[in-house]
Amino acid sequence: MMNFKKLVVEACKEMIGEELVKGTWGNVSIRESNRIFITPSGYSYEKMTERDISVIDFEGNILEGDRNPSSEWRMHVAIYKAREDVDVILHTHPVYSSIASVALKTVPSLIEDSAMICGPEIKVAEYADPGSWELANNVTKALEDNGAAILRNHGLVNVGKRFSEVLTGAKVTEKNVQVYIEAVKLGGEISYIPEDKLPLLRKIYRENYLQ
Repeated sequence: MMNFKKLVVEACKEMIGEELVKGTWGNVSIRESNRIFITPSGYSYEKMTERDISVIDFEGNILEGDRNPSSEWRMHVAIYKAREDVDVILHTHPVYSSIASVALKTVPSLIEDSAMICGPEIKVAEYADPGSWELANNVTKALEDNGAAILRNHGLVNVGKRFSEVLTGAKVTEKNVQVYIEAVKLGGEISYIPEDKLPLLRKIYRENYLQ
């Protein structure tokens, strides 16, 4: 039987190692049937063990664990309800995505790996109070059928089937946002992926990379 709590803890360690978050910010979850294994609220990732992982249902009721689940549990629930293809959610606060969260409305996928794993663009969800159902719904709307969305004045969320996918997705999203910001600063003409090729790249990723 798969140890979902162990998977969450391992993802947290890698998230910290990749400097995708600072301190206790961010959160991670995995869906298993009608249960969600999610990181606790405001607890050190360095100290985190399997015993610290909360298990909740889709109403936010605690099924297992002594710690309160992440304050963003509503966002995780809303995404899982809207996306049957999503089993893992990673919420991080990387620098360039945070810059985009205060300055942009959308970030085009300029590089192929972003077009594949994130989609044609990374939209910025409208601002709402952290931990609220309004934020949860705004993020779900911004995600649409894509693999990433940016939270206004907040951070980044990546979704997928496996932890390896969403961790890679977070790094690719951050790289793409950095490329876009730096390209705009250069002031020259930006080379965009042809619009008719974007759906094809997403299709190639889903059919050939998700094995």
